[in-house]
Amino acid sequence: MKDTRPRVLVGILLTMIALSACFKGPALRLENSAGSVVVHIETLGEYMTTVRRVRIDEASTGRVIFDLMTESGTPQIFNFRLSAGENSTHIADPEHGSYRVAEPIGKNTFSLQKGIRYRLMIWGDGRSPSEADIEF
Repeated sequence: MKDTRPRVLVGILLTMIALSACFKGPALRLENSAGSVVVHIETLGEYMTTVRRVRIDEASTGRVIFDLMTESGTPQIFNFRLSAGENSTHIADPEHGSYRVAEPIGKNTFSLQKGIRYRLMIWGDGRSPSEADIEF
């Protein structure tokens, strides 16, 4: 009789990997430069990534500074830049879909101040966001 344990273990491992991909957010890498941060979310460093939501909170209070949500389709982007001072609410130019600005309502800009820590959260296809702290 043939031992099927190795196949069962491989099947369990592949199932666990697939399930973890369903729950985690997209890969996130920050590139700091003078007074700004480029937020990289490229898949394998060169492909667009599905991004369903981008939110920036003030870390100490939880106050939402910026919230960008999927409006239609499956928006995909490579990266975007955040700077100290005024930022356009249209930071992301998606392929294959569109976004709507949920916060700040009715404004074309939002402000990020030097010396304040912000929490950046990005949701992809998974249930949980990727998170990073940003401070200028």
